[in-house]
Amino acid sequence: MKHTPMTEETKLKLLESTELGIEHASKSVDEVRSFIKKVKLMTKFMADSEFNVEDKIFDNIEKLLEYRMLIGLIYLDLASAMRAHLNSKYTYEQLLSIRQIIVTINEGYKQIYNFVKVNEHGDAVTKYRKKSYWYQDIQVIINESIIELKPEYDSLTKKLDDYFDENFEAIKEQRNLSIHYDRKASKVYDMIIDLEVEETFKKLSPFLAIITEMFRFTEKMASISKVNEKQKNVDMHNKFESTFLDIENKINAANPNANPEVMKKLKELTSKIKTDFLDKIKSLST
Repeated sequence: MKHTPMTEETKLKLLESTELGIEHASKSVDEVRSFIKKVKLMTKFMADSEFNVEDKIFDNIEKLLEYRMLIGLIYLDLASAMRAHLNSKYTYEQLLSIRQIIVTINEGYKQIYNFVKVNEHGDAVTKYRKKSYWYQDIQVIINESIIELKPEYDSLTKKLDDYFDENFEAIKEQRNLSIHYDRKASKVYDMIIDLEVEETFKKLSPFLAIITEMFRFTEKMASISKVNEKQKNVDMHNKFESTFLDIENKINAANPNANPEVMKKLKELTSKIKTDFLDKIKSLST
């Protein structure tokens, strides 16, 4: 098999950009997973002990963390496929990693934003997009709790729309043949040998840029402000302080006949979650 190899300049840039990126993203994903477990445990304790918090804070935190993890995993998959390509010995190995990049872009975009399909009557079908992370979870959090970030959310939405318009006509066919193959195997073969590595990486670059920007956007969502917006950060810090104080007051006012062991664990968990989350807000805004 023959294919057009990437230039040495492109190869060098990819090696440099992915090495530290994978290390950083791996640590971040591990931290997010640990924090999701804490939030779930806190939510379970609250439910089991019949303590209700009217604010959607814990639900929104979990949704935001799950989204942040998705972005991290997509980046890790893409970066790992790139490195597999760069370290491959045989041409087919290199082309397989290129196909994996194409599949990951398609499936990652689908999970983040999904597609608007056109039916046989020419009408746009938006039900899939309305179930996406970006539409169903992130947009709701922005509109309900962090409206000051709406312009940036809209800007990222436009970039997602533009990326689809510019790149997905070719990606769709390559993705389908890479996953499902075809009764005419020659069709799959022709698709593989016609893959242009340089063109694929040109499609990958803006997608990675969007993912990176989204990752940073989740940090802003978590801290509610940029570094130079100190007062907003203080206000958000105080909001969480107030929420946790309300929780602690409810715990202290609980029925004296409540299980002492459960109450002790609930107090310890509340204190731990409060410390970890407020420290996270502080670290993300410095």
